[in-house]
Amino acid sequence: MSLDFATFLAADFERLSTAAPPLALDGQRLMLSGATGFFGKSLLALLAWLHERGQRFDVVGLSRDPQRFFALEPWAARLPWFTLLRADVKEAWPGDGAFDTLLHAATDTHSHAHSDLQDVFDGIVAGTRQALAFAGGHGVRRLLLTGSGAQYGALPPGPADEAHGLACDATQPGSAYGEAKRAAELLAALHAQRHGTAVIPTRCFAFVGPGLDLDGHFAIGNFIRDALAGGPLRLSSDGSAVRSFLYGADLAWWLLHLLQAAPAGQAFNVGSDAGLSVAELAHLARDELCPGATVRLGPAQTGEPRRHYVPAIKRARALGLDAWTPLPLALQRTARWYQQAN
Repeated sequence: MSLDFATFLAADFERLSTAAPPLALDGQRLMLSGATGFFGKSLLALLAWLHERGQRFDVVGLSRDPQRFFALEPWAARLPWFTLLRADVKEAWPGDGAFDTLLHAATDTHSHAHSDLQDVFDGIVAGTRQALAFAGGHGVRRLLLTGSGAQYGALPPGPADEAHGLACDATQPGSAYGEAKRAAELLAALHAQRHGTAVIPTRCFAFVGPGLDLDGHFAIGNFIRDALAGGPLRLSSDGSAVRSFLYGADLAWWLLHLLQAAPAGQAFNVGSDAGLSVAELAHLARDELCPGATVRLGPAQTGEPRRHYVPAIKRARALGLDAWTPLPLALQRTARWYQQAN
């Protein structure tokens, strides 16, 4: 019998609990946008694990189609502390009463959603405005905003520090996603100045774990898919770009801890600082999941916007956070989830 999403990740949270800082949400009420995506499902699984260990809280989430989500994830429909409301995050949010915290994680990262870059920019900014309006009207004390490492634009070799000042090229339409995330940070800073809300901006890099789209534009998901099919593992480039990956269970723990404990107004990178080339990643996925399969490199890509995409995480480490799950284990756990789920 296959395990549901929350039960599967519970083993990861049990493992992380020996190294990670404690989480204390007892008595809180949390609003969670993006509750049904990769970030949101990992967060709900962690919250379920905390609830089973005696913490009591209420969580309200937003979804375009709650009924469809619950049909796909029946375990989430059985969470007694979780309410999922139908909403478009770009419009006024539903929800009654006061909330202690808000975690705004709603951003569509599927490749098809980025076909109209004007819509990408407008959607992120509109969603942020609604999150801030909700926070102001419902007494939210602490608000975490999930930004992106794309805010830095093209990065030099080496981990990217939060304070280095690099940014997107605003003359290029391809900067729409990163520039929208930068604008969202500024809107949140203005809101904090006006209302006194403690705002925690995060800049999220790349991730792997159960729930990741294996057929999207994420190379690591494609490699896992190819390995599970027996190979070959195909690259659309020569694999020289450098990336790093944080496991989804680690990510969820990071976000809840930052929401609770991070100093207000200070940006935090979220990710792993253990970089490797995409070609090395493909070979690692092959070795861990399908030894002996072929890895097929593609042609070199000219003008690749982000050849290096690795965060510095010194700030996060100072709060007790780390990339606790090694990448080989993250690949194994992700593959195991998809093997038992199908």
